[in-house]
Amino acid sequence: MRNEQFIQTRLVEESRKLVQANFLFPTFSFVSQGIETIGAFLDAKPLAAKAQSKKRFNLAVNQLFPSNYTEINTDNWLYKQMRCNTCHMSTTGGFIGVFFKRESNTKHLEIVKDQRIFILEDLVEDFHQACFKVIELLENGQLKQKAMPHP
Repeated sequence: MRNEQFIQTRLVEESRKLVQANFLFPTFSFVSQGIETIGAFLDAKPLAAKAQSKKRFNLAVNQLFPSNYTEINTDNWLYKQMRCNTCHMSTTGGFIGVFFKRESNTKHLEIVKDQRIFILEDLVEDFHQACFKVIELLENGQLKQKAMPHP
């Protein structure tokens, strides 16, 4: 499977289906790990390279996401609070709140009562746009194809 197809089917389409099925936390968790995955396409190392999660997550945030993500990622905040908490503890921790648009009047990434609020549909849209940037870089040859592990 080509890298573009993997990103489109596994990351974009499956995250879209999770939102459509109203899965709040599973979608948030999937996207937090997906950010690291798309970061893996940006570096020169094999996809399965060890001890790269923080580097790859931050690479994706800094190069592919809107600047407001980079601004809140001071001292690896997004990596620690978003990716690590969801991956290792199956929770958002105390510093993040995740809501569907219909559940909140708050804007995406605002702070309310000491919590950074993530509006799931906005996060997923930003993630999809980041995925599309990687797909474009692969299609125009600016990024090289990486060997995909067998499913």
